[in-house]
Amino acid sequence: MTDPSPAAPPSVRDRINKLLIIADPTLTPPLPSKISIEINNGCNHFCYFCPNPTMARRRTVMAPELVLRVLGEAWQNGVREVSFYSTGEPFLVAQLPRYIAAAKALGFSYVFLSTNGGKATTARIEPTLDAGLDSLKFSINAGTRESYALVHGVDEFEQVMANVQMVADYRARTGRALRLVVSYVDTPLSRNDFGRLQERIGHLVDEIVRYPFMVIGTPLSRRTDAKGTERPFIGYEDTNRREGWNVARLKLPCYQLWNYLNVTVEGHISACCADFNNDLIVGSLASMSLMDAWHSPEFQKLRQMHVDRRIKGTLCHSCIAQKPFPYEPLNQHLTGAATR
Repeated sequence: MTDPSPAAPPSVRDRINKLLIIADPTLTPPLPSKISIEINNGCNHFCYFCPNPTMARRRTVMAPELVLRVLGEAWQNGVREVSFYSTGEPFLVAQLPRYIAAAKALGFSYVFLSTNGGKATTARIEPTLDAGLDSLKFSINAGTRESYALVHGVDEFEQVMANVQMVADYRARTGRALRLVVSYVDTPLSRNDFGRLQERIGHLVDEIVRYPFMVIGTPLSRRTDAKGTERPFIGYEDTNRREGWNVARLKLPCYQLWNYLNVTVEGHISACCADFNNDLIVGSLASMSLMDAWHSPEFQKLRQMHVDRRIKGTLCHSCIAQKPFPYEPLNQHLTGAATR
């Protein structure tokens, strides 16, 4: 009798649905099964629904010794999945293949990335895949060259299409069980493009995930391009609060405080994956272990505030309400952040 074939990995949609559920809102939960390591916080795209272009933090990369330390501590504490991205573009980091290989050597079962897939990606795709990457997600938020340039702020649509084809060809050539995914944020500038994108690359990938727009974490700001022209703007008023995923994401307590482990490029632990300005820092690996930071008094306090529905004065208030409320960064003794 032959062994049954291994089950296919869960879809991105199923993984997200699972993360939206808080099994037990204890103030000292176990580490999640997955960690997100922000190996850099810079990006070569200027998506109009993303706070990165107006981020106040210094743009930098994580020190290699810190990346390896975080991987080791996460593995020792039972974490088995790792993503090397958060607020920036991971393919801008030359040592990305090294980090993936290190994670696989430790035994991480699922190593994955999200990328805009533009020109900066091209030369580093195959070395990254060869290092053992398990899943690659392209963030493609339009279906035509014209709307892509408006949404992403760069004219790289055809390059991205070519890179998706490159990865699909690599997978076919090598026979590797690489999961290939595309995510698409549904916004007014490209709302009619989804079908076009499906027609263009749907046959090459395992899944195209369509996210409803929502302002997550750091508020969006109006901005201009290099020529001084005002870029398109989207904000809280554009969030559909009745859409299913948005209903689940805009509840207290927030699932991120229990189910997301986010290590910033500076070595902080943030309570939110979209905390672009370090306004929700709850621990620092400069003085704490990964587990101690996850259970820090600062993090326990914020979790209690969520359980008690007392989040006024924090960034969380604006996110949950989808309205611009004044707030102050948490725990300035850890970050030195200024009032926002």
